[in-house]
Amino acid sequence: MKTWTPDASNHFEAWLGRVRLSVAGDPSLDPDDIAQDLRAHVHAELEAMPEPVTVGALERVLDSLGNPCQWSDAIKAPSELSSAWFQRNVTDVVTAWQQRLGGDWGLPVLLFVLTLIAIPTFGWIGAPLLLFAYFVARSHVTYAPQLVVGRKKWLVYAPLGLGAGVLAGLVLGFPLTFSGGYPNRFETMWILGSWWVLVGILAAREPKRVRAALKPFADTFDASHGRLLSLVGAAFLIAASVVLLSH
Repeated sequence: MKTWTPDASNHFEAWLGRVRLSVAGDPSLDPDDIAQDLRAHVHAELEAMPEPVTVGALERVLDSLGNPCQWSDAIKAPSELSSAWFQRNVTDVVTAWQQRLGGDWGLPVLLFVLTLIAIPTFGWIGAPLLLFAYFVARSHVTYAPQLVVGRKKWLVYAPLGLGAGVLAGLVLGFPLTFSGGYPNRFETMWILGSWWVLVGILAAREPKRVRAALKPFADTFDASHGRLLSLVGAAFLIAASVVLLSH
């Protein structure tokens, strides 16, 4: 390969950069492939030139190639490129999402958005939104499970998971909702332990009700899980009783 002067090399690389930029707006053209072909063509044209290749010799070859913007009818004016970019990156994307929302993506996305709104506004606004989203999502999973597949499943599961977590927390912490908290943590353990023993016994007797209430996250719940909750409650109860009786 012939040697080039530093100025010639820099001038050629800058020219190739302008070529890449000029064809970048046409998705049917690959700027790197075009630059590689041009590089090979220019080197072949300069093969008969004396060394080192100068800027003058290089420019004569480049001038013979003409204006890069005229090589393809697909190359567009800057205003047309901006319009094409907006069409491709904004209009087409919005249209695609409208088509999805108009199909079976509409409900999952709506439920997910309602859940996102309900989290930071939980109260008079967020609680009803979450309750509505939970009810609709539960109906969707129960009566149209064939539609809850792929990525849509996680959108529908968002309100279900949050609602199931709130429901489980309310049930397990039910005694504390009326007390405002106990001054002694061992009293809290004693109350919760007693409650969990009772809840565990009921859950072990009616595992189907637990599965139905926490669907689909408790589909594998059975009587053994209820008994395990009772054992945990009994452990809390015994530990708290020992400490309280020792004082």
